[in-house]
Amino acid sequence: MKQLDAETYFAAVSSKALQTRQAQGVMFELTYGCNLRCVHCYNPTHRALPHELTTAEVCSLIDQIADLGVMTVSFSGGEPSVRPDMAEILRHTHRRGLMIHLLTNATRMTPSFVDLLEETGVSQLLVSIYGATAGIYERMTETAGSFAHFLRGLTCLTGRTIPVIVRMPVTTINVEEVDACQHLVETHGFKFQYCLEIEPRVDGNNSPLTYRLDPRQKVALDSRKFGERMSAWVQEPCSTEEPFISCSCGKSRFAITPYGEMNLCVSFPIPKYNLRTGTIREGWEILKRTVDDAQPNDHDQCPTCDVRRFCRQGRADAWLETGDMSRCLPHFKEWAQSLEATHALLDPRRPR
Repeated sequence: MKQLDAETYFAAVSSKALQTRQAQGVMFELTYGCNLRCVHCYNPTHRALPHELTTAEVCSLIDQIADLGVMTVSFSGGEPSVRPDMAEILRHTHRRGLMIHLLTNATRMTPSFVDLLEETGVSQLLVSIYGATAGIYERMTETAGSFAHFLRGLTCLTGRTIPVIVRMPVTTINVEEVDACQHLVETHGFKFQYCLEIEPRVDGNNSPLTYRLDPRQKVALDSRKFGERMSAWVQEPCSTEEPFISCSCGKSRFAITPYGEMNLCVSFPIPKYNLRTGTIREGWEILKRTVDDAQPNDHDQCPTCDVRRFCRQGRADAWLETGDMSRCLPHFKEWAQSLEATHALLDPRRPR
């Protein structure tokens, strides 16, 4: 019997899910409450408001998610560990046979909480890192003492069985500490990643974008860290048959807010289907229709754009910043142009 490694298996499942429109994964924001106040965050409030989902409501939605045939639930926040019912939620999700991913800042991590994560079979822990020194880390989080708590959290996770990936959102504040963050993370035995996407808050506030790197800084960082491997990132020319919304939103994935709204994803907070009056199954059909019915307008420049192969902009980016999915954002256009110029320099066919 032929055996597949986990990565190959899940890639095959994801591909089939996109073709069949089977929901495969959900990002479930359990709370907007958080013990940090990160300057770059898309969180609209950082507080757990009274109308967030109750324990019973969360568990009921987990039941519906499992019944829909979803494989993976990714719990995020805010900081999900601030919910006092986190153990009950994790155990219920584990009993329903769902794979669990958890996104956390790790500052509240304790040995007993790690025990809970192992007990409930959490298959991936995604930890955020904001700096390699207390000064930079706490400029990002605006929370005194948070760096020491983060280091203690990493220590609690070291040597345990849970797969951990530590991700760094790179901003104008911490860009000079990317290498130091990578060293810190890898010293603890964890995999390090960084991301360059900083998004507006989901309530329409664009203030996080003031901390976004200049496009040329982004390309310079990628070029330094990845070199010629960047050439593999270039997309094939887009087919004219490609759907207007081409990501996995509403095709194999969806998101749920702490208030029980079902959306395309965390970064694409529409159509705000109310799960307190409807069901996951009904909401999934509405999400699919939302994607299928979306059409470009006269502002859409993608079909004629000469740097489209290098573009990192999604329809959600345009919608979050402007309320119009068809808009071309200058930041992403400049980013694509910088990538194109760098790709030309990396082309092995270029005369030396």
